[in-house]
Amino acid sequence: MPIIVSEPVTERGRKDARRHREKQREAIIKKLPEIIADESIITQKKGRVIKIPIRNIDLPHFRPKTGNESEGIGQGDGQPGDVIGHKPAQGQPGEPGEEPGEDYIETEVEIEEIIELMLEDLGLPQLEEKEVKELIVELGYKIGGIVKSGPWPLLDRRATAQEGMRRFWIFLETLKAETGSDEFICFSALKQAGGLLEKAIEIIKQNQLTSKESTIIPFPVFEADDLRYREIQQDTENQSNAVIIAMMDVSGSMGYMKKYLARAMLFWLVAFLRKLYRNVEVRFIIHHSTAKLVGEEDFFRTGESGGTNCHTAYELASSLIDTEYPTNRWNVYVWHFSDGEDFDPERTIEELGKLIDKGVNMIGYGEVQPDADPDWFKNKRSGLWQKFKNYFTLKETQDNGLGIAEGDKDLPLLCVRLMEREHILPALKAFLRKDRWTQ
Repeated sequence: MPIIVSEPVTERGRKDARRHREKQREAIIKKLPEIIADESIITQKKGRVIKIPIRNIDLPHFRPKTGNESEGIGQGDGQPGDVIGHKPAQGQPGEPGEEPGEDYIETEVEIEEIIELMLEDLGLPQLEEKEVKELIVELGYKIGGIVKSGPWPLLDRRATAQEGMRRFWIFLETLKAETGSDEFICFSALKQAGGLLEKAIEIIKQNQLTSKESTIIPFPVFEADDLRYREIQQDTENQSNAVIIAMMDVSGSMGYMKKYLARAMLFWLVAFLRKLYRNVEVRFIIHHSTAKLVGEEDFFRTGESGGTNCHTAYELASSLIDTEYPTNRWNVYVWHFSDGEDFDPERTIEELGKLIDKGVNMIGYGEVQPDADPDWFKNKRSGLWQKFKNYFTLKETQDNGLGIAEGDKDLPLLCVRLMEREHILPALKAFLRKDRWTQ
């Protein structure tokens, strides 16, 4: 009779835990559109976990036979996860009934994990740090090596001394070969000649040696070719620095739903680049008739008021780039969300053109119009989305009802128009396309 060694309890526990986690992961992926569009998440502080309700997962277990049950146990057909039977429940979801409802539990998930699941669900690549756009940053000057010429203050005494000692031994061997004398006589002559090879040969040949040394004590012998100098080089470093300039319209026309769509988009875009880049700074600008810098918490909570001058936000962004984030040292991403209403759109277009000329990595504009008729974007009242598209000759496409307009490879401008919550995911996919920040 064969002896069957059962699987250790600890290993079974690990497998059950892995399967439980896989089931949780599947449930979370199914709820991703709801999670990403959840307005409570965008006010979470960095590092906070998200509590997500998911259906309770029952792990299989054996129970003793009761009553007149005739079924036995065996190794019949079936695969892991197959439903082998269930008790019908009364009522429909969301309706009252006599049977107990399904149990739900709250699972805690880090925002970092949600971002990874989001990228996986969108079919986006998991980028390595080496793939992001790196900039050569000048750090100053450094000693880059040793050279044979240079200014006297940069003379490297140690390297020069090493060359002098090497030349001493070469001269000593040359004297022995030229005169046939032993090394003590050659050393004595070289020392008496002050390191001059020709003079040392003459001393030996003319028997002018004044004393014979009994011990060889090497000393450096220098010629012009033996001098060594430190080389000064420009010290540079490849850095993946990124700055995100997030801009949002908070004018009186930006109602609750408009601000929600803008905040949700900016929250996930900022979270994504914080994960991708090693060094990330985020600056927040709000604007109505004027623009100002605010902190992250105020940015996501400021109420709406006043008129709309979008160009003030672009002017402030340009000033930040000029004074703090030059594009030769930083990867610069500028994102602006508005409902498209603008008192001076021509000036906004002018300021946007200036930003493009500065060499930023990407400018994204999102127009939020949850209450607008689709034809609103085509008529003469249309907002900045249509004006940007026409002025910069952007190519227009659609993705699940989301309007997208983008420039060619030499024009880093992307415009989207969001009319409902369901547009958040395709809009994120458009903004997070790999070639927008890889080499």
